[in-house]
Amino acid sequence: MRLHSAESAIMSAVIFNAIIIPMLIPLALRGVPYKPIGASALLRRNLFIYGFGGLVAPFMGIKLIDLVVGLFV
Repeated sequence: MRLHSAESAIMSAVIFNAIIIPMLIPLALRGVPYKPIGASALLRRNLFIYGFGGLVAPFMGIKLIDLVVGLFV
């Protein structure tokens, strides 16, 4: 990911988690509404929404935070 340094990478990951985890708590408490669709369609939908977001968002978020942290380190 070509982050600034090992220290800034760790700091960026900690800051990212500190921001994201409180934002995910309401989603976990609310849950996902039930829709009577097939298992394969449900799996495909959930993998696209939560899987793709779970793979892309951390990399982009940590990189953006590292750019800011790198200015101060």
